[in-house]
Amino acid sequence: MSIHSVFRCKLWLVMAMCLACLNANAQGGKGKNKKRNQPKQVKSATTKAEENQRFMCEIFEISPQFPGGDKALMEFLKKEVRQPDEAKDVKGKVVIGVIVETSGELTHFEVRRSVHPALDKEALRVVKMMPKWIPGSICGKLVAVKYNLVVAFKGEEKGGTEPERRDK
Repeated sequence: MSIHSVFRCKLWLVMAMCLACLNANAQGGKGKNKKRNQPKQVKSATTKAEENQRFMCEIFEISPQFPGGDKALMEFLKKEVRQPDEAKDVKGKVVIGVIVETSGELTHFEVRRSVHPALDKEALRVVKMMPKWIPGSICGKLVAVKYNLVVAFKGEEKGGTEPERRDK
């Protein structure tokens, strides 16, 4: 036999074994282990029971909304945001991440983009004093939604905001 024919025989043998294994795996014991095809439940890394029970989503039909809409949100922030003395010349936008719960409460406050520690503190203070929001929903069911708020600081002037359109 030539080297090519030996190689072909080995190749056909390997391919036949692979097909036999795939076929045997596909035929597997249907009645032996019914739990085999059921997805395993994976426990969340978080220990908070409330987070396991709550439906967090990133895709929703109706976005959470400040009472009165974006215009009212901007007015609220213009009224409440103050430029801290220790950062009176600092300009920039602080991004605060929150979760708008099904009750409309804001929770899990997080500085996602920092400009200056004093501005971060002021932005958190103002966002934490916001009234309840109108929660987001999917198919008529209220859901908790991750949301980003941008609080703009303009140096010596009063701060303002631009609601972040990318909801996360």
